Amino acid sequence: MVIYILYFIFLAILAIQYDFTPFNNNYLLFSVIVLLALLAGLRGINVSRDYYNYRYIFDNVYTFTNGNLSYLTVFEPGFIAIILFFRLIFEYNYVVAIMLFYAFFSVILKIYAIRRLSVNPYLTILFYFSYYFLIHEMTQIRIGLASAIFLLSLIPFLQGKRKSFVCLILIASLFHYSAIFYLLLLMFDINKFNRNLYSCIIILSLILGVLKLPLLSLFGNFDFANISDKLNNYVELSENGSLSINVFNSLNILNILCCIYLMFFVSKETIERDKKLMLFLKCSILSIFLLSFLSGAAAFSFRFFQLFGVVQMFLFTYLSRYFPARKFNIFILVLIAAFFFYVNVFYEDLLQPYQIVNFK
Repeated sequence: MVIYILYFIFLAILAIQYDFTPFNNNYLLFSVIVLLALLAGLRGINVSRDYYNYRYIFDNVYTFTNGNLSYLTVFEPGFIAIILFFRLIFEYNYVVAIMLFYAFFSVILKIYAIRRLSVNPYLTILFYFSYYFLIHEMTQIRIGLASAIFLLSLIPFLQGKRKSFVCLILIASLFHYSAIFYLLLLMFDINKFNRNLYSCIIILSLILGVLKLPLLSLFGNFDFANISDKLNNYVELSENGSLSINVFNSLNILNILCCIYLMFFVSKETIERDKKLMLFLKCSILSIFLLSFLSGAAAFSFRFFQLFGVVQMFLFTYLSRYFPARKFNIFILVLIAAFFFYVNVFYEDLLQPYQIVNFK
C-alpha cells in the first residue's frame, strides 16, 4: 500500500503549495497525468476486483460479437470498438494496451476538466485520487471514461452550449449506457438557486434513507431479461444481497455536510454568481437524493450516486475558500481527503497491494 500513500502525499503537497502560492506549471501537471495513468494502466491483475472480468471480455471478444448484435444488451459499442481495435493491432499484451488507453484517456480528460473548472486544481485532483480515481480508473474503467467525458461536457454546458453538451453525453453513453442520464442536467437552471427546494431534497433524502423504499418489488413487474442483461444483473445483485447499502455511511455524511455548509454559510447571491459552484452543488444534492431514493435497490443506488457524485471533488475544494479557518482551510481539506483515501483503500479494501502487470 506504500505506493498509494506516496501518491497521496505528493498530491497533498502540491495542493497545499498551490493554495498558498498559486502556480501554473504545465510540466508538473503533465507529470501528474502520466504518474496517475501509469499507476492505473500498469496495475497487476490482482490489484482491483474487476480486472479478471475485463481480461475475460478482452480475450473472448470475438465470441461475444460473432455474427449478431445481441452483445449490445451487455456491452456498449464504444467499449467493444476499443477492444477490437487493440486486438487488431496487438497480438500479445493487448490487455495492457487497452488498460493503458483507458487510463490515459480518462485521466487526461478529467484533469483537463479539473484545470478548467476548479478553484484549486491540485486539491481537486487530491480528492479525485482519494475516491473516484480508485473506483473508476483503478476498477470500473468503462464508467471511468464515460464520467471523464461528462466532466469535459460541463465546460460547454456552463457556457450555455447545450448542443455541444448533449453531443458529448451521447458519446459518453457509447462507453457506458448509464451516462445517458447525465442529460438530466438539462433540467437545471444555472442562473437561480432555490435554497428552500434543495434543503427539502436533502431532508427527503434522509427520510428515504431510513425508509428504504422496496423498489425491487416494483421492478419485479418488468421482465428485465428482455430489456437488458446488464439491468437484469443489477436486479439480481440487489435481490440476492450481494450488494447492500448504508445511506448514512461516513463518506455520504461528509457529502451531505459539505452541501449543507455551502448552502447556508455561503450567500445565495455568491452561489448564483458562481455558476460552477451552483452546478456542482445541484449535482451533488441530486446524487445524495438518488442514493437514498434507490437505497432499496442497492446496485442501482450505487451506480446513480457515483454517476452524479463525481462532481463532489470540485465541491469539497470550494470549502478551502469558504471555511472560516482561512490559511488553515487547506490543511482541514487535506485531512478530509485523507479520510476518504483511508476509507476506500484500507477500510473498504477497494484495492490490494500494488503490483505491476506481468507482460507476456
